[in-house]
Amino acid sequence: MIRLSRSRRCRKRNKQTVIGLQIALIIYLLIGLGSQLNQNTNASFHDVERSSFSMKAGTKFKDVKDVNDKQWDGSDLTFKKQTSTKGKIPESLPLFAEVKNHGDKMTTSKWKWELHKVESSSKPLKDGKVVDKGTISKEIHDGVYRIESTRELSEGKYAFKLIKPKGHPDFKGKKSYNWSKVIELKESKEKESSKETKDSKEEKKDTTETNQD
Repeated sequence: MIRLSRSRRCRKRNKQTVIGLQIALIIYLLIGLGSQLNQNTNASFHDVERSSFSMKAGTKFKDVKDVNDKQWDGSDLTFKKQTSTKGKIPESLPLFAEVKNHGDKMTTSKWKWELHKVESSSKPLKDGKVVDKGTISKEIHDGVYRIESTRELSEGKYAFKLIKPKGHPDFKGKKSYNWSKVIELKESKEKESSKETKDSKEEKKDTTETNQD
């Protein structure tokens, strides 16, 4: 009986030990599984592809009307009045033209002009020799500007050329400029008389030299 009781006790102890080991093993496996799941979750959150690009500071975005850094302000000039074109006029008189603004107020646009000595008055006019040029700035009254050339000019045909500013819708086309009417100059009476006097003196000189021979 004593031996039987001892054997039962040993078996009971061994069974408790096995159960304890099994419980410990299950706990260990659960801890390991939880740790593995946690690592996979963190990896999924941190699995991000990185890319880089550069930007230049001070980049200026422009709207449609700001073409070419606002060089065109909406102004639109055309010839209104100029030196008389009826017959020949004395070359001693300064040539002028007036232009009228039919668009917005001129603020930032640079309208340029040139005075050409042209070979022919036939249209369309062709570029000739540029004898004078400038920028339109002299406003004589609301929206009207004056161009004037005080250069000493010789006999011939002249025309003002009005050049539209950058940004103007016509700037890159065939209508990027306008021509005034052709002005025809003749020699002034003073020059004619001076030339005649000079010619007569040279003739007298030639005659005197011939007689001396």
